[in-house]
Amino acid sequence: MSTVRVVSFNSLRRRLATVLGDDSPLFQRFAEALGASDESLLTALIDSLDSHPPAVKKEVEGALLAWLFDAEDATGLADLAPASEARH
Repeated sequence: MSTVRVVSFNSLRRRLATVLGDDSPLFQRFAEALGASDESLLTALIDSLDSHPPAVKKEVEGALLAWLFDAEDATGLADLAPASEARH
């Protein structure tokens, strides 16, 4: 890999909302974990996907992979703070 990608939890949250729906309990748990940057809760949620229907697991896994590797998606850049005027 020779390219740099900027990803953000906000971008992942949007992708998960699209595939799960804003009112889905699973989405709500993901949103809470992402908002808190809680690694252990995110890990537990990903591990719990085996207990969900295969279609849900596939959609969430697809959203995670697309979030990480979709070269066409630059939405992570929108979550960055604006550049400062400071010069080094």
